[in-house]
Amino acid sequence: MEEARLLDKGLNELSDLLDEMAKIAEKTVSASIQAYLEGADIDLQVRQWSDTLINYNNQVGEKAVELIARYQPVANDLRTIRACMEISYNLSRFGRYAYDISTIHKTIGGRGEHGREVVSEMGERTMKMIKASIKAYKTRDARLAEEVSEEDKIVDQLYFKHLRDCVKNPPRDVEQLITDILTVRHLERIADHAVDLASSTLYMIKGQKISKWR
Repeated sequence: MEEARLLDKGLNELSDLLDEMAKIAEKTVSASIQAYLEGADIDLQVRQWSDTLINYNNQVGEKAVELIARYQPVANDLRTIRACMEISYNLSRFGRYAYDISTIHKTIGGRGEHGREVVSEMGERTMKMIKASIKAYKTRDARLAEEVSEEDKIVDQLYFKHLRDCVKNPPRDVEQLITDILTVRHLERIADHAVDLASSTLYMIKGQKISKWR
């Protein structure tokens, strides 16, 4: 009985870490998208947030190993610990891709109007996915978790349409072309990680995962 109570305390500590990560991850991606659209330089701040997420991810991993080693959880508890580790990883990847977006124009140059519309729309939909996947985790909402993958299909469509448009009507500025393509690629990857986060939540609830390729 005592061990079960201590395990629950450890699971609550994992949950608290993930809650902090979720707050930071959401604002990090949002800030990087907004900065790209407005031409602002916030790469140092985004780097700091990204590093914080990585640090939290390491803490989640250490806490998860500790709980497994000390209490040898089985069934639902073990599934929860595994899902927490996966969710933590995906939250940390949000930060990494957000940092990449914030540094693209400095590294390559060329930021203009060519990809502004698609970056704006993809960014809005990606943020919607992030918020939905985090809410699904916090509320243990299986239906909401499953809906995240449907929004991802739209993000993928926007991504590939932009690639086709770049082939047909590329901007004269090659640097701008590369910057636009890399930015939408990073947004597409962030959206994929939102699906992975939602999938881990579904696994935590039902023991099954979302198939991205369905």
